[in-house]
Amino acid sequence: MNWFDNVSSDCDQPIAAACLMHGHWRHQRNPFTSPVLCRVVLDVAEPRVVAAQVIEHGMVEDLDSTELEDLTQVLVSQDVHRQPQAWGFSHCTRLPNWARPTFTESQIEELERIEGYLIDASDDNIDDVLRLRDEFLRGIGMTDQDVMRAARSPEQAPCGRKGGRLVN
Repeated sequence: MNWFDNVSSDCDQPIAAACLMHGHWRHQRNPFTSPVLCRVVLDVAEPRVVAAQVIEHGMVEDLDSTELEDLTQVLVSQDVHRQPQAWGFSHCTRLPNWARPTFTESQIEELERIEGYLIDASDDNIDDVLRLRDEFLRGIGMTDQDVMRAARSPEQAPCGRKGGRLVN
């Protein structure tokens, strides 16, 4: 069954394995407010913020796609992705349970292609395709549960992010 041996083989640019880091950052959401504490998951391989939440007054709120892009620009401009440990970030092998995941366009295209393999799979090779999907998700630090959380998130409309978007 080598029609799906290497999922990324026909991509112009293979999808890099994620290198997820998590930590906290004080982020100024707009020019008129004080910085707020955010918990952040950063993929230093891209680099981009995969997920972030504001923690304020005991309440937690997900950053929307525009705010994720703004936070990504701030972290990249300060070279946080080059030495994340120096900024207090720690390595994580998968997305924390609190995080609402976002995906890059190329990751979504890859997931859609694997979904096509699932549709075409026979009873004999469906387990191989599911393993392939699980390996791909593990490579980007996600699980099938993360994909389901992203699909069920309140932000269902396309967000127009360059760096990533929610799976719809």
